Amino acid sequence: MVRYLSDGIDKTRREEVKTAPVLKKSRYAVLKRLDTMTANQRAKFDQINAANLLTAKAWRMRENFLELYECKTKSEAKAFFDRWYENVIHSNIAPMKQAAKTLKNHLEGIINQIGSSLSNARAEQGNNKIARLQRVAYGYRNINNLRTAILFFNGNLDLNIKMTY
Repeated sequence: MVRYLSDGIDKTRREEVKTAPVLKKSRYAVLKRLDTMTANQRAKFDQINAANLLTAKAWRMRENFLELYECKTKSEAKAFFDRWYENVIHSNIAPMKQAAKTLKNHLEGIINQIGSSLSNARAEQGNNKIARLQRVAYGYRNINNLRTAILFFNGNLDLNIKMTY
């Protein structure tokens, strides 16, 4: 979600840099959050914000959207999103409008995440381990060899088996 909004900010910056020289070499300053900016990036962003450019407005739209995750209930989050969406749609920033429409298409999933501690982190972790196995082995001859390696390295096998005869 944040990626769509960050892409909207970057597209806005690219369009506006032609008419606003203050935006030159500011890509990373406008794509970061305030708490992660370096001192130089913060100074550059403050110049952009003071100029009241569309890029700064797009940045504020993203920051406002992130407040959605502070909502306690799904109904509160839905009402917040609706207000945020109306503000973005009535702005004159086309890339942010496109990002807002994309987010609206995924609104049900976004709202369902509110109040839930579920994530796909475990699945991503497993996928990362499998991808590492494939990189280390430079590919497997067939799917059975890959399956065996996945089960061997991720199956928590105890290799200290005592054989009884």
